Amino acid sequence: MQIETSDFQDQLVRGLSHRMNNILTLFHGYLGLLLDNKELDRSTLDGLAKIKDGARAATDLMDRTHSLVRPTAAVWRDVDLAMYIGLMRPGFQNFCGPRTTLECDLPDDLPRLRCDISRVKTAFAELVKNACESTFADGGNVRIAVRGDVPPPHASAASQPRKWVCFSVTDDGPGVSEEMSEKILVPFYTTKRKQNAAGLGLTVVTGVAKQHDGALRMASRPGETTFTLLLPASADS
Repeated sequence: MQIETSDFQDQLVRGLSHRMNNILTLFHGYLGLLLDNKELDRSTLDGLAKIKDGARAATDLMDRTHSLVRPTAAVWRDVDLAMYIGLMRPGFQNFCGPRTTLECDLPDDLPRLRCDISRVKTAFAELVKNACESTFADGGNVRIAVRGDVPPPHASAASQPRKWVCFSVTDDGPGVSEEMSEKILVPFYTTKRKQNAAGLGLTVVTGVAKQHDGALRMASRPGETTFTLLLPASADS
């Protein structure tokens, strides 16, 4: 499934995100002041806290919506992928539920990646978050595996880079049914029971894959689902 946006749609989303974030900044500021008011009763403070949670969820939604559009000024450079994933690992741990374990298989000899690292880091985080949320109910295991020098993801390999890198995330949740697999890349579609689930994570990852001429793949059966993001390595690797 491919998701494309026109220049006009990109401008519209950027403008909407900017305006909404300005409004939400006011929400956060004034709610913070009200919550610090010691004279308010407990029921009022509880209500304000729920409003603040909603405002925080709205901010997250706008940030993720903004990440769907093509960057106005992508910064392409060769990066040490192993180093960046190592730095991100504590953040990945924060996505886990209380009974979810996180494993990371990260070899030392990974090729360097030619990418916009801010976008790639967003895609990695979305994949790990998606896997962790799939194990929330009963707890489980999430496994991250990174490999270099993998086959090109596209059929016409003549003009493609010789080396590719894959970032795979596997969870032992319930799996993705055939019916669900046809919908999971549609924006705002979600199977999560979490109240503020936006249904944008995999859409964001698909967009990042397209921006880098890569690919997103899924393999699923009951008890095991793997999403793999394939990205081209640096030509000098």
